[in-house]
Amino acid sequence: MAIIKNGVNGTVSGKAGSVVFVLTKTGNYVRSLPRIKKRAPTPEQLLSRTRFKIVRSHISLLNSIIKIGYKAYSYPKRAYDVAMSYNLNEALIQEGDGFVVNWQKFMIAKGSPNPITSYTVDFDQEKQVLQVTWEYDAYLEKKFDTRSYDSFLILYSAADNGVEYPLLMNDSKNSLISGKQDVNIPEHRKEATYELYIFFVESYGGGNTDSLHLGKIKV
Repeated sequence: MAIIKNGVNGTVSGKAGSVVFVLTKTGNYVRSLPRIKKRAPTPEQLLSRTRFKIVRSHISLLNSIIKIGYKAYSYPKRAYDVAMSYNLNEALIQEGDGFVVNWQKFMIAKGSPNPITSYTVDFDQEKQVLQVTWEYDAYLEKKFDTRSYDSFLILYSAADNGVEYPLLMNDSKNSLISGKQDVNIPEHRKEATYELYIFFVESYGGGNTDSLHLGKIKV
């Protein structure tokens, strides 16, 4: 809105229509408003937006885990931002005009190397308990002093299909050297598929290992 000062013969300032009145020490000026050009996004921009949207959707749902798994690795940056950047660069595969997530490379935790060398996964349907057992690299365990680190066993439903429990994890936590971890699975009204991850976190302090993808499981 333009404003007239000192009556009809006074000075004018502000915007009127497609022009703006400017009052300076040297006089009054009229300028055209800049034109806002709305250009259609390029194919490269559309691909970039798609990549970002895919990774953001998963990181947002996993944020409570990301805050733990990236806490030390990301400092002094935000865990969320570092997890976004890492997985954008490492965990996407382009297929045609879109992208899919490579869950083996998708990392919910970054730190020292995960020492697990082999593992088994067993789901007791009657008791609704999932158990993972593992062997670990003794050299890595000693090098990074991870023997007493707590295990975090994570089940993440990546499919956007309204699953009842999109994120599950163990309540009680065993140490790395215990070689096993259970997680209770609540009863599901319909079958759900989860991406299964494990990583280890220092009980007192900020250290943790990389996450390791253990595969998919249906419950």
